[in-house]
Amino acid sequence: MSNPLEALARRVEDNPFFLASVLARYAQAERLDDTGLAKTLGCTPETLTALRLCRTPRTEAPGFGEDVDCIAARFNLDGDRLAEVVRHGQALEHMAGPSASRGTLLAARDAQEDQASEPPEEGP
Repeated sequence: MSNPLEALARRVEDNPFFLASVLARYAQAERLDDTGLAKTLGCTPETLTALRLCRTPRTEAPGFGEDVDCIAARFNLDGDRLAEVVRHGQALEHMAGPSASRGTLLAARDAQEDQASEPPEEGP
């Protein structure tokens, strides 16, 4: 990772302002490395680095389509495929919520539900 832009793209993967965050969620869910993600998007790994530094498309129509079309045109990508990947990544980010503690809360709730479903212990 000798390229400074590549290092910057990696640093912003947790910042939802940048497309890097959405692409990272998508790649993680699909178990893709950089080569696989680039192949999915139809670009080179070098283009993927620049793509990650773009602003994430707006979520609402018609802004989403306009933003995706602009990015796709700039990097010579298939706009429909890019839109699919971005929407998938955005959905994953939305489900994850604003903090990583969400998973802990769900696990705690699951444990409470497990305890409630067990029959009560009989006394002595």
